[in-house]
Amino acid sequence: MWAGKRPVVLANVQGRIYALGGLCPHQGNPLDGATLWENLIDCPWHHFQYDVRTGENFFPKNVYPSGYERLQGHLHPLKTYEVEVRNGEIWVDLK
Repeated sequence: MWAGKRPVVLANVQGRIYALGGLCPHQGNPLDGATLWENLIDCPWHHFQYDVRTGENFFPKNVYPSGYERLQGHLHPLKTYEVEVRNGEIWVDLK
């Protein structure tokens, strides 16, 4: 979905709504068609996975060696936004 000129992904995890940037920080590809597995969103392009609660990279961070800086540079977090549900409507703070 789009909020103004920004692509945004909404995820419902156990009844709580999360809003995230709609572009994967790995290579900037859109997250249209991404899969949600429990609290992880899986990018359809390269299967980078992000925790929707925090935006932090889960995969491949969990398999990259921590001392290998070149690989660590690929692990930018996914942008997260504050969400409020008002009378059944989802409001996203894009600040």
